Amino acid sequence: MAMDEALLRQIRHRIEEELRQREMAFLEFWLLEVKAVDAKRHKELAGLQSDLKKLLSRMETRLQTLKKGGK
Repeated sequence: MAMDEALLRQIRHRIEEELRQREMAFLEFWLLEVKAVDAKRHKELAGLQSDLKKLLSRMETRLQTLKKGGK
């Protein structure tokens, strides 16, 4: 029984670590995308709004793809 509990703890630890790594990769990716929009130093509000709408559209598309179970 103790071996089963140890195995479960080990598996749980691996899963939590994998989830943490994936979340970090996710945040790093979108942080770079937002920084790229910020780095453009838009001269007009319309340009910034356009770039933000493109970024939002990409995020929404990715979310829909993930919800469908695709990659």
